[in-house]
Amino acid sequence: MLRVLSVSLLLSLTLPAQEPVPQPAVRVPAFPNSTCPIMGKKVSAALWIDTEMGRFWVCCRPCFKKVLADLPNAHKSAYPSVSDVANERCPVSGAEIGEQHEVVVLQGYRFRVASKQHAETARAESQLVLAKLLEPELEHVRNQTCPVTGEPVAKNAFAVIGTTIVQLSSPSCLAAVEADPRGVLDKARALAKQTPPKQGDPPPKPDQPKPNEPKPNTPPKREAGDRR
Repeated sequence: MLRVLSVSLLLSLTLPAQEPVPQPAVRVPAFPNSTCPIMGKKVSAALWIDTEMGRFWVCCRPCFKKVLADLPNAHKSAYPSVSDVANERCPVSGAEIGEQHEVVVLQGYRFRVASKQHAETARAESQLVLAKLLEPELEHVRNQTCPVTGEPVAKNAFAVIGTTIVQLSSPSCLAAVEADPRGVLDKARALAKQTPPKQGDPPPKPDQPKPNEPKPNTPPKREAGDRR
């Protein structure tokens, strides 16, 4: 007995302590204009408004109304140069760009989406779509339920955990994500598997059963009266 204890004690003293696995980095991509499109002053990071041409940062709250009053000119002032992005895949759905594509301009970027429906989504979810457009290597979990609050996700509320996009119910959830990035990411993946993808989303991966289809090796459900 003493020998067993001495061996255990020796091992505990000689084996190096296991270091904790580092947490993935957390960030929220942003693509701000540097000067207010109305006053020409430096913008406030906390003052922005989402529009069909993307997000506009301003210097003061009264400028919100003025931006909406003349959106095309506000865009020219906030984003004086427009860059063409030669994307081959739709940043909304991930589908290849075909002949029926639509062109969208958001915050100084001109790009293509797969359809008119995807163009509407791009304008409504500009920050999420721009992140996917400009960083196509990012994985999108596509969770429809917030892993922090359990509530439905909100437009343009998301965080990048490592190289993965996780949608949230509010930007205020960011503190909880930063406190436990890996736990939030794991929960988001689990929630995504429970929710069928929205129309236009890419199909599930080959090793996953499609929504409403029986899992592999699962016999089909028999109808009443079926004697097979």
